[in-house]
Amino acid sequence: MSAHKAAKLDEKLLIFKLPANLRNALIAMIGIGVVSLLVAFLGYGHESSRHMDEAGHFHHTNLGYHALLVATYFVAGLAITGIFFTAIQHLTGSHWSVTVRRLFETYGLFIPVLGVLLIGVLFGMHDLYEWADATVREKDHLIHHKSGYLNPTAFIIRIVLFLVVWTVFAYIFHSKSVGQDKDKEVGTTKTLAKFSGGFILFFALSWCLFAFDLLMSLSPHWFSTMFGVYTFAGAFQTSLASYLLVIAILKKNGFYGEVVNENHYHDIAKFLLGMTTFWAYVGFSQFMLIWYANIPEETFFYEMRLTGGWGYTTLALPFVKFVIPFLLLLNRPNKRNLDFLWKIAIWIFAVQFFELFWLVFPASFEKFSFVHFGLSLGATVGTIGLFGLFVFKKLEKHSLVPVGDPRLDECLHHNQ
Repeated sequence: MSAHKAAKLDEKLLIFKLPANLRNALIAMIGIGVVSLLVAFLGYGHESSRHMDEAGHFHHTNLGYHALLVATYFVAGLAITGIFFTAIQHLTGSHWSVTVRRLFETYGLFIPVLGVLLIGVLFGMHDLYEWADATVREKDHLIHHKSGYLNPTAFIIRIVLFLVVWTVFAYIFHSKSVGQDKDKEVGTTKTLAKFSGGFILFFALSWCLFAFDLLMSLSPHWFSTMFGVYTFAGAFQTSLASYLLVIAILKKNGFYGEVVNENHYHDIAKFLLGMTTFWAYVGFSQFMLIWYANIPEETFFYEMRLTGGWGYTTLALPFVKFVIPFLLLLNRPNKRNLDFLWKIAIWIFAVQFFELFWLVFPASFEKFSFVHFGLSLGATVGTIGLFGLFVFKKLEKHSLVPVGDPRLDECLHHNQ
């Protein structure tokens, strides 16, 4: 244990009540999302897509389903990687994160709400995924070859299975942690470490398949074995940024006190810097291998994103998602300055939406559209508001800090 003076734990500052102004802001965000989706579904329900039938006619698709997919996948990344980061803390026996771990634990409780959002996506399968059409599966040789995996029944079974298992793990991590607040049972910590090992194994496979199903299969002729890891990097980067943003909100409203301080901001920001670099590494590796091989069955993914006005977004993506946050997070003082970090977090949120829009829309729409961009952004603002309201309401029910964790004292002495 460090000789550094322990942070003072004031339990009065660990009882959270959602401020009225924050609640109203989150509800307003939800309102923006509802209006954006209504406009997308009702006003742009017959948009021409790049997919054609055998007669050479373009299919028509509803913009609302594409906007909903972007918005839903955004918060899916937050919720699922929240469980992942919780499991990492238990598996490694981390003490630095004890006072902020309740935040990670709470994210996973959103999974059932995510399931409701995904029902909307499932209703739009025929608008989003050309393989959902039985005629296409029969006539298209490559899609027919993949039809054992890419078919509506198997798709729904996988999504339901993932949601159920993720929900169970999220409930176990949260409920046992909350229970430990009261009974101070040391054995709970060992039990959670065992559950964490099982979750990490399931997460590695389920996240990849989840990404393959919802995003990669938008272009069923294309494939990349790195795609699951690529989307994980972006989702986890955004999740780490969200922790800094929520901590900033809580600290600004007078909660936590000394138990969450610049040492914790620094640790999360280091993770954020590392994941920013990892995203660039995986993204470049995926692009470089496809570019070098120069196989038409692979290169068309990037070709679609370099024509029709999409080229500017493709060229901008590595700069806005890697170069800018990487350079800003290199400096140690920046990683310990919460007033600076919450602004970086907002930037990461914006570029994560930008990337998801870039992944989803070119698969169906040949030309970039600011209308599509704006409505998708509005829908994503809405799901972020819904996620934020859910998380903050859950945080009201229990202490902000797992006060029964046996590693709490080490965390209170944490210094670097």
